[in-house]
Amino acid sequence: MDIVRKKQNKPIISGKWLVISVIVIGCLWALVYASTANNKISASNVMMDTVKAGDLTLDVRGIGVLVPKEVYWVATETNGRVDKVYIKAGAAVKKGDLIISMKNPTLSQQLEESQWELEETQAQLNAQRVALESQVLDQETLVIHSKLNYESALLTLSAQKRLLQQGIVAISKVEHEEVKIEVEQLLQRWQLEKKRLAKAQENLIAQKRAFNARLKRMERSTARIQHLVDSLQIRASIDSIVQEMPLEMGQQITAGTNVARLARNDEFIAEIRVPEKQIYQIGLTQAVTLDTKTSKVSGEVIRIDPSVVNGSVQVDVAITGTLPKEARPELSVDGIIHVAHLTDTLYVKRPMFAKANVTSNVYIVNPETKQVTMREVTFGRSSQTQIQVLSGLTPGENVVISDVSSWKEKQIKAIQ
Repeated sequence: MDIVRKKQNKPIISGKWLVISVIVIGCLWALVYASTANNKISASNVMMDTVKAGDLTLDVRGIGVLVPKEVYWVATETNGRVDKVYIKAGAAVKKGDLIISMKNPTLSQQLEESQWELEETQAQLNAQRVALESQVLDQETLVIHSKLNYESALLTLSAQKRLLQQGIVAISKVEHEEVKIEVEQLLQRWQLEKKRLAKAQENLIAQKRAFNARLKRMERSTARIQHLVDSLQIRASIDSIVQEMPLEMGQQITAGTNVARLARNDEFIAEIRVPEKQIYQIGLTQAVTLDTKTSKVSGEVIRIDPSVVNGSVQVDVAITGTLPKEARPELSVDGIIHVAHLTDTLYVKRPMFAKANVTSNVYIVNPETKQVTMREVTFGRSSQTQIQVLSGLTPGENVVISDVSSWKEKQIKAIQ
């Protein structure tokens, strides 16, 4: 008897293929998830700023130090050996305070010899002056005698004339003529002696001038040597702080050697180093704020160095405000130079690699969807932290300002 068997239906997917299907689906899901993850970036790794409208003050920052406005080097005027040091670097001095003293035996001896020579010259010139004055007096005496002789002879001649006119023959005509001749001779002698007296007086004046010139030359020579001897005592020329004093006792120095560097402690300027890329915005008389980390003081740009050193340019700033108490040479300061003030403009914190007066691509963040889109933006003037927006953005939009150089490779589409 035949038994009829029922045909069983085979399963559509066997267990082997089920496992394979699960693995394939899992891989596809993983790929989709990974792709989505690569299009997102963590918000903690992104810096953003909101576009604002209003007034924008553009500043250029630099670092520097305070330096004395006036610096003096005290130098020696003669050779010498340091005998004693009274003041060291860092000490405050008043004008006339002794800094160091030196010795120069040769110079001291020259001073003594010059003083002796001056005294000798003064004595000689005085004796010569007295002799000349005596000669003038003798000549004055001769003039007086010549005048008296002339006047006496003239009286005799006048008396003879009267007698002859009256017809009294008391004298001969020959004697009368002789008297005439004598009167004429005495008159000429008197006039000649007066001329001699005038010349003697002129000679006396000229000799006195020569004496004075010679004496002044000797006095100046002695005074010069005296000045050199006095300069062995080196003193402060102003009220100041001694910044440098490199000499030691017993040291031999020559004329012209710098002995001490003096700086006024009440007048300073700031030397600020500004990046060379920002220097085009700096101009004379621009306002500056100097920050000493303890206080702030106002200033003004007074000089811009024409050369670039190590990628920066030195800008000198005069302090126009009240000098802070902590001010001293080489004090570190931050300089904030106010280069411009723009009114009614758009601005945002300067995105990484954004440059002034150029058009750049920036990422805009949608605050609701967190999606980012690239947009072309035209920038205007900028400082180290802020940049003006000329076109491409509107107030309130969020802009990514951190480094986005790698976003194109990752194809970032959102911020989570």
